[in-house]
Amino acid sequence: MEQRIGTMMAMSMLLVSMLALCAWQVESAYYRPPDMKTYHPVIGVLTLPEPRCLQYGTQVIATSNARWVQAGGARVVPIFYDSSPEELDYILSRVNGVFWTGGNVDFNPHTGSTNGSRYLKTTEYILKYVLRENRQRNYYPLWGTCLGFERLLQLIARDEKSVIVEKFDAENYAINLGFTDPAWGSRLFRSMSDELFTEVASPLGRLAFNNHELGIHPDAFVNNTELSKHMKVLSVDLDRNGKPFVSTVEGKDLPLYATQWHPEKAPWEWNPLWKIVRSDSAIKLSNYFGRFFVNECKHNKNKFESLEAEDRALLHNWVSIPSSALYRLDHKVHTLFTEIYCIDRKQVNQFNPSSRTAKRLKRLPLF
Repeated sequence: MEQRIGTMMAMSMLLVSMLALCAWQVESAYYRPPDMKTYHPVIGVLTLPEPRCLQYGTQVIATSNARWVQAGGARVVPIFYDSSPEELDYILSRVNGVFWTGGNVDFNPHTGSTNGSRYLKTTEYILKYVLRENRQRNYYPLWGTCLGFERLLQLIARDEKSVIVEKFDAENYAINLGFTDPAWGSRLFRSMSDELFTEVASPLGRLAFNNHELGIHPDAFVNNTELSKHMKVLSVDLDRNGKPFVSTVEGKDLPLYATQWHPEKAPWEWNPLWKIVRSDSAIKLSNYFGRFFVNECKHNKNKFESLEAEDRALLHNWVSIPSSALYRLDHKVHTLFTEIYCIDRKQVNQFNPSSRTAKRLKRLPLF
């Protein structure tokens, strides 16, 4: 423990002036059921729009994201980014948690594009659903990575114009995690071994692979009342120009978790252009977070009405396609992912509209 605290203090010296806020260290009325509700967890992974899947579909899930969840001990159901409220209610009332992945949805005004409007509406609906379930004591975890991280914090901040999100130079960038004081006692990190914690904090390890040009400055986080009230910062890192960005967060009183960096890539992505560290510690780190999130989802009580209904909704109804195969079919199709699930939502009808009425959460506040 002394080694862990010493390492943490050394890594945080450059960031003390921005992180000396008691609000980040206050644990609110956090509640998790003492007993697990299921040993058969199913996690919903939100799809992303993708027109480059040729005849195979118009939305995707990177296979690495699905494998990360599956390696943690859960099954995966796609949540279509263009779902109706009725479809969302059907899936969200049956899965045990939700994962928002990284990706190239240009929802942010800094990118000059608006093609993520359906993604915006769906993520807002999902977050309202998750928050309502937690208020009703149905423990409901949500994880966001990269794009999912930015969108989650943007929503919690009530930042419709995305003022808190700004440009950073952190694409294809492997670094350590600069832990804040609350990190070692956080839900997310407190079960991590001292050895792995020290390795993650070491600048020599470079276990956290970042691949983003947008992010959130610690000052923007601190100055937003909603973020400071509901989330706490567990790590802050510096981009190539020495500009700090928030890199890991968790909810103070809710099972909300998010990383600006990518815990899923080390074991599952093999593009040589990506400077991903694949050491034993990097694989352990990936597995640690995947298992942590799945174990959180085991405390949720949701389930499908039958194994047949669950099987109809699962991701295995679609095909994971190597990016090299898509490229051979059409040289205009190029993705950096090793494999992707190309999803044609018409291929499988996972939704029974008569089973549930939409809850129309549009007018409900987040908190």
